[in-house]
Amino acid sequence: MSIWSAHNLPGRLLILVMALASTFLLLEGESEAIRPTITVEHRVAGGDTLWALAETFTSPGEDVRDSIALIKELNQLSSSELRTGQVLVLPAG
Repeated sequence: MSIWSAHNLPGRLLILVMALASTFLLLEGESEAIRPTITVEHRVAGGDTLWALAETFTSPGEDVRDSIALIKELNQLSSSELRTGQVLVLPAG
């Protein structure tokens, strides 16, 4: 008896449910990655810190450290040190 025969409705339903669940999980895992980030350029001034810059676009209730990580990722920074005149890409707040 084939899995696609009319007599195997539970088997066909199981395959359909598994396919839908797999598709949902794949899309769910990519939702963060495909969300566009609008950015602006910022020229570092004396006294600027990653913390202070990150606070300008961090929403209430969100962790500023996550915003700092995003700045570092966008700019491929390996440390938190900034240089006066350095141009950074920041998420538009």
